[in-house]
Amino acid sequence: MVDGLEHNLLSISQFCDNGYDVMFEKTNCTVINKDDNSIVFKGKRIENVYKINFSELVDQKVIFLRSNALCGACQKGKIVKSSIKTKDIVSTSRHLELLHIDLFGPVNTASLYGSKYGLVIVDDYSRWTWVKFMRSKDNAYDVFSNFCTKIQSEKEMKILKVRSDHGGEFDNEPFEDFCEKHGIIHEFSSPRTPQQNRVVEKKNINLQEMARTMIHENNLAKDFWAEAVNTTCYVQNRIYIRPILEKTTYELFKGRRPNIYYFHQFGYTCYILNNKLYLKKFDAKVQRGIFLGYSERSKAYRVYNSETLCVEKSMHVKFDDTEPKDETPEQGETFADMQVPEDTSEPDQTPESEESPKAEPTPEAQDEVASDEAQDGSQQANQSKNTFKYKSSSPEDQIIGNKKSPRRTRSYFREEESMIGLLSVIKPTIVDEALSYDGWILAM
Repeated sequence: MVDGLEHNLLSISQFCDNGYDVMFEKTNCTVINKDDNSIVFKGKRIENVYKINFSELVDQKVIFLRSNALCGACQKGKIVKSSIKTKDIVSTSRHLELLHIDLFGPVNTASLYGSKYGLVIVDDYSRWTWVKFMRSKDNAYDVFSNFCTKIQSEKEMKILKVRSDHGGEFDNEPFEDFCEKHGIIHEFSSPRTPQQNRVVEKKNINLQEMARTMIHENNLAKDFWAEAVNTTCYVQNRIYIRPILEKTTYELFKGRRPNIYYFHQFGYTCYILNNKLYLKKFDAKVQRGIFLGYSERSKAYRVYNSETLCVEKSMHVKFDDTEPKDETPEQGETFADMQVPEDTSEPDQTPESEESPKAEPTPEAQDEVASDEAQDGSQQANQSKNTFKYKSSSPEDQIIGNKKSPRRTRSYFREEESMIGLLSVIKPTIVDEALSYDGWILAM
């Protein structure tokens, strides 16, 4: 075969080797059988080429000329997978006409919320993508059924088809019953042929590659992989252009052009307005954090607060779009102390965590702080105004620390980073007994 040639070429030498004579004349050529001098077929000359149309032959006597002959030995040694060509047309005409779904995981490192799997859903018409995070692949049915209910209500359209592979999380009885109940046609790609579902397969790979790049570029811990995937999906839905239709995914799905003025670099340093805690006159108004992405349900950013070790949502954020600092959590660090709620939903649906309370100082720390303050300020003034007062019912020899040191409450040690606590040699057995001592009242 010759590239670009629309016809097969016949070998004259093979005719001669198999006992045939070939006669070329000015207007035609003839193939003759030597055994009985019978004419096998004739070919007409068109310009400088002799052409033969086998469909016009009634009696085809030459077997080796058959174009549909198949060599079994050749197939055993040379067969390859069939090629799957891409389409140059849009197969669907509206949203939710066809959804592509696929699952990736398990990820070796669990996310901040304990997820190890991700369910990727792609709308065929607009290429709009959703990512749902799960702790186990057994949750795929529940996550997908809830998604179908919500998205059909939002778009006021019915899902017609769903295409997936033959994975056990999709090819099961509950999934089939759900599709039959709601009139959804469940299509499958051929076994071990992910190319037939390449829309979601390529999207799956693309999300993971971009998330991996974002994590390593900013030297973040791998626990942030779900946040990186979620942010990648959010950005791609607004910047990618749908082939053939020449419109962004957001414009096709939402009906208007996207606004990306608020985009910032993933993993960079940011400063979060502290409007949750009571601040004194000269306390810092912001807390340092790491930018993680955007919220789907509210007009807010998702940030990791480095001081409270929480993932928060806030719109009062200022960004430092320079190179990230060394204070960002590096790979390999543990997040055992991170305050995260027990929730398996995707990052944009996770409620905020509460700030962890600060512990109380030890008596040794009280003595050190008291001695430093006595050297810097006026010792006499502090003793006259803030002298610790103890009740006569509490023996003086049971007081831990310097009784003349200035009085300090919990808020005094709020900025301390070390874990400290109160010690007492008295162990009350009832509430009334504990309330008779100022130390236990302060501890409670």
